[in-house]
Amino acid sequence: MNLTNLILWSTGIITALAGVHNIDFIHRTILKAQAQLIYESRTETWGSPKFLFQEPKGKKSSSKVTQERN
Repeated sequence: MNLTNLILWSTGIITALAGVHNIDFIHRTILKAQAQLIYESRTETWGSPKFLFQEPKGKKSSSKVTQERN
């Protein structure tokens, strides 16, 4: 085993041990991020549900007016 492989293996083992040691913190962070995403994706933050313009019932649309003129 040369020095490069030894360095790669040691950094991998150290990283894995550090990850296992902090698994609770990592898991808590992931749960917080998921909760924040769910909170921000509520439908009430999307704006008004009346995003399509609806004409009043007594008013004729412009396409009907042009057809009546022809």
